[in-house]
Parts: sequence; C-alpha cells; structure tokens
Amino acid sequence: MIKKALKFGTVGFLIGCFAYLLFSIVVSLRMDTGDFYFALPALIHNYNNELFAVIAQIATFTWLGLACGIAYLFCENVEFDPVKQVVGYLISLTVGMLPLAWTGQWFEHVFIGIFSYVFIVAVISLFIFLIGLVKLKCDVNEIKQALGIGKED
Repeated sequence: MIKKALKFGTVGFLIGCFAYLLFSIVVSLRMDTGDFYFALPALIHNYNNELFAVIAQIATFTWLGLACGIAYLFCENVEFDPVKQVVGYLISLTVGMLPLAWTGQWFEHVFIGIFSYVFIVAVISLFIFLIGLVKLKCDVNEIKQALGIGKED
C-alpha cells in the first residue's frame, strides 16, 4: 500500500507541476502584457515578495497534486470498504487543500472558503472520475483484445 501511495503521490506531484505551469501560462496570456507571470500579481502584492509568492504558489499546486494522487488511490483501491474509501478520499483532498486555503486566504471569509472548498472538491472529483472512466475503458479494451472479442475478420 505504501509503495502504491508513493507512486500515485509522485504522479500527482508531477501533475501538480504541470498544472502550475499551465496556470502560469494562462495567467500570463490573460494579462496580455507580454510578460510571463510566475505567480499571481495579487499574490505578489499580498506577500510583498515575488520569490515567496512564487514558492507559495508552486508548493500549493504540487501539494494539491500529490493529495489528488493519494485521493485517486483511495478511489481505485477496492480492498477497502466504501466508507473507508470515502473517508480517505475526503481527508486526503482536505489536507491537500490546506495550502490552497492559506494561499487564497479563505480563512478571512468563511462563506467564500466553504464555497471554494466544495467547488474545488467537486471539480477535482469530476476529473478523478473521468480519469478512472478512461482507465476502465482502456482496461476493458485490453481484456477484449486478449480474449479476441470484438474482432471482425
């Protein structure tokens, strides 16, 4: 189990790195100044330090990616009973969103924090469901090919 958690966590960490890069590119294109923004300008303004803002943003994305990888492990592990799967899934996503809550300053406005949490958990759950669905379809196709079902000669 620990080996699988390390594997899924590492994949999630790398996906978090990719998400950070994609987010930075989208923000830079949206600003339309011709500059590349490593962090949100509002985040830089809040911390009064560009380097710290960049480190906080990268750490937030990678930590959330790692937590999403662990959450996917809980979804995929059929050895656990459903209650343990749901609890592990929600705890891993909640722990993964703590840096996001700190960076986004959700604690100042409770309603915005709760709404953001529910919205982000829903979006992440949708992505995890779609990834699982695609993986399941690929596995079914591999089994069909191995059994020779569906081949038209």
